Amino acid sequence: MTKQSRSENTRLHLVRSAAELFDRNGFTGTTLADVSSAAGVTKGAFYFHFSSKDELGGAIHAEACALLRSAVYHVAASRLPALQSVVDLTHVLAGWLTDEPLVRASFRTARECGHRGKPFLDFYIDWQAAVETLLREAHVRGELATGIELDDAVTLVLSVSAGMEMLW
Repeated sequence: MTKQSRSENTRLHLVRSAAELFDRNGFTGTTLADVSSAAGVTKGAFYFHFSSKDELGGAIHAEACALLRSAVYHVAASRLPALQSVVDLTHVLAGWLTDEPLVRASFRTARECGHRGKPFLDFYIDWQAAVETLLREAHVRGELATGIELDDAVTLVLSVSAGMEMLW
């Protein structure tokens, strides 16, 4: 294994280990020592990859956002009606809430640290944008029932998503 690939693996392992800890203990309830220990690296190795816990939190959100972008791409590429794409994307989210610590940690840090802005809101902002875009397309195509306002549909899907996340 090359030095660069070993470094990339260590960074990814730090991100994944931190996501599991942030999901379980919260952002404020997790120390850098906890993350280093869980990843099996020294604090020096941590600081080689990240300058702070906030930067690590941003890396978690970036990884979760990459997952979301990929899912949105696949849903859009399916050429199904936009409203069905929204349903499919919420099913993907439900699966992530079961199996993906990156997504759960992103939601949790948004709840805990959202008042601090970026990067703690990145995943939620991307989720909201994806839902709004798909529902806007559904509205334009006439897929929403008569009398259903676009803003109300967006609010409903985002509220249900937030409720699912909190229950998980």
